[in-house]
Formats: sequence, structure tokens, C-alpha cells
Amino acid sequence: MFNFNSSDSAFSILKLANFRGVWMAGGLSAVVRWLDMLAIGIFTYQLTGEAGAVAFTFVIRMMPRLIFGLFVGALIDRFNRKKLWVGSLLFVSLTYLMLGIAITFYDIQYWQLLSFVFILAIGWSVEFPNRKAIIADTVPEDLLARAIGIEWSTDSLAKIPGPLIAGGLITLIGAGWAYLLGGIIIIVAAGVASRVSLEVREPTAEGTSSLTQVKDGLRYVSANRLLIGALGVTIVFNLAFPAYNSLLPVIGKDILEADAFRVGILGSIEGVGAVIGSLWIAQSSREIHFNQIYYFGTGWFLLCASAFAFSEIYLASLLAIFGVGFGFAAFATMQTAILIRVAAPEMRGRVLGVLSFCIGLGPLTAVQVGPLVNAVGPQNALLIVLLEGAMLLIATACFFPMIIRKLSPGPVSYTHLRAHETDSYLVCRLLLE
Repeated sequence: MFNFNSSDSAFSILKLANFRGVWMAGGLSAVVRWLDMLAIGIFTYQLTGEAGAVAFTFVIRMMPRLIFGLFVGALIDRFNRKKLWVGSLLFVSLTYLMLGIAITFYDIQYWQLLSFVFILAIGWSVEFPNRKAIIADTVPEDLLARAIGIEWSTDSLAKIPGPLIAGGLITLIGAGWAYLLGGIIIIVAAGVASRVSLEVREPTAEGTSSLTQVKDGLRYVSANRLLIGALGVTIVFNLAFPAYNSLLPVIGKDILEADAFRVGILGSIEGVGAVIGSLWIAQSSREIHFNQIYYFGTGWFLLCASAFAFSEIYLASLLAIFGVGFGFAAFATMQTAILIRVAAPEMRGRVLGVLSFCIGLGPLTAVQVGPLVNAVGPQNALLIVLLEGAMLLIATACFFPMIIRKLSPGPVSYTHLRAHETDSYLVCRLLLE
């Protein structure tokens, strides 16, 4: 057992062996996710030549979270989290290898690419919330915020090599090899994950159906206005980010006249900003300010992404995307920290399942990107989507002002909530100052 105090380095939490395993496996997975994020945009644009097709690919990529997110949350609370995690990683690795072979050795069609993207997204929709819940199983409660900060700073760090590897491999030998490499890296991640030792948990709500657990999770979230506000910000970010991410290779190629490798540099500079922001948050932020960092960091992302949309100079675009990285770090780090911090331990899986569902809601708005690009061009199309996000962000603060207030200590237990589920005001009073 290790003792920690506030003067310790943020990375001192890596002394905990089980968290270190989760951190390593998550870092390897993150490199591949960001590699995939850029590679799929570039390859889809090469395959179709249509910005709308790129945006629709990202819609398909997020669809499983919308369809399965709530039920995945129930599975996480109901079954062995480690087995689900390792199994999802092996599933993802196999699919990446098959996609890499299909792109490299066969004349893959757009509909076939979409099929692979959807299947991959199913695996990631299980891996993401499960790994987040496992983090809370491997560290003491008072170190949870630090653990999440380190995990997300590593995710941000992975945004540097991921896009560079994708852009470099696509430029030199083709997109298929990027996915073959991704499949191998995920196999290594699964091996690391298999060595993590977790205490055997008693399944929650034993004897109840998964549908009942989903309803319990929705009831828990709906009675907590802070959780609703936090999830509202999630929807805002995931309205804007897929449009930004899908149009980055389009704007990079058509407006900035950059090749695949230089587009990869654009994606990597976002990672540099995100790493710096995540490390600062992990080391310096105070827990009571998590809400403000989350909300205003999302606003900063919208502002910097708008600057990128305006820019027609490569170096100015690099600077704007560097700022985007700070906003991404604030959003991504605080999103998980707030939800896990506020949710009762027995409800964390289901709350993260609702989070996954809300992430899946946002990209549905990406269907407007294609028609907007055709009507007003990629830069103005991105600006319109970002303006929509800004309006919804302001509305979220108006309807759920607790999202910009200080965070009060302590989750509300599900047992206590069930006793007062008809009085959501009482629940809010327990959460807010």
C-alpha cells in the first residue's frame, strides 16, 4: 500500500500496479483510436472525394454508442468488467486486422468500409465505458480525480503519434498498413489488460433484468440535475467535434493544400495542446472547480475550432488547433471526473452507459455536414455547426446553472435516491452548495 499526499507528483499514482496496467493498456488503445480517427477521414475522402461521405462515416462510427450505450452500462455493472474489457480489445484488434487486409489487398467499396467502421465501433462502445469504470476500481476514492487526469493526459499524448503515424503510413504505403499496425498494437494492449488484477465484485441488482437496470440508470440520472447538465455539455461537444474532425482533412487538403502527412501534423499539434492542458489539470486543478473547467473548456474548444475554420494559412491553422487541444483536454478530463465523482459506486457503470448514449446522440447532427458543405463550402459549414454548439452550450447553463457552480463533495447513493426518487429537488440539494 502506498501513501499519497497533495505534494506528490501527479504521476506518483502510477505506483499502484493495477492502475498502471489500466493506464498502459489505455495509452496503447488511445494511439490506435487517434490513428484511426485521422486515417478513416483521409481514406474515406480518397475513396469517395466527398466531404459528406467523410461526415457520414463518422456518424456510422458513433452509431453503436447510441444503439447499445445504455445496455453496455448495465452489462458493466452486472458482469465481470475485466473479461468484458479484454474481450472487447481482442474483438477490435481482429476487426482492424481484417480491415487492413481488405484495404491493402482488395478493392474495398464505400459500403464495405462503413460495415467495418460500424463493427469496430461496437467493440469500442464496450471498451470505453468499461475501462473508465475499471479506473475507479483500481484507485482509492480520494485519488480518483488524479487517476482520471493522468489517464486523459495520456490519451491526449497519444494524439501526437497517432495522427502522425496515420498520415505517414498513408502517404508512404497506404491506409491498410495503418490498420494492420493498429490491430497489432491492440493485441499488445489486450495482453497488458489481461494482467490487471481486480477484486471480484458482487453483481449489482442480482436477479434483475438488464432492461430494469437500464431504467434504474435513467431514473438515477434524471433525478440529478448536475448529471443532466454535464451530459448536456457532452452532447454539445459531440455535436461539434465530429464535424470539426471530419472536415479537418477536407479543409487541410482543399483549403490549406496540405498532403496526408501535413494533415497528420495538424492532428498531432492538437495532441500537444491537449497534453499540456491535461497535465496542468491533473497537477493543479481543484476538485471544486471541475464544473467550470468542463464548461468553459468546451466553450474554448468551440472558439478555437472557429478560428481554424476561418484560417486559410497553414501556420495560423496550427496555432488554432493547438488551442483546440486545450479545450479538448478540459472537456475530456472533467467529463469522466465529474460523472464518476458524482455517481454512486454502484451506479457508475450505468451512468457511463448513459454517457456513451449521449456521445452517440451528438454525431447524428453530422448528417447536416454534407448538405452544408455543398451549399456554403467546408469552412462555413464548420462555422455553422460550431455556432449551433455555442447556442446549445449557453442554453445548457441557463437551464442547468449548477454546471457552472462549484462541485460539492460526495455522491448520492442509489439506495438513498430510491427512497426519495419522487423528490428530485431534495437530491439536488444534497449535491449542490
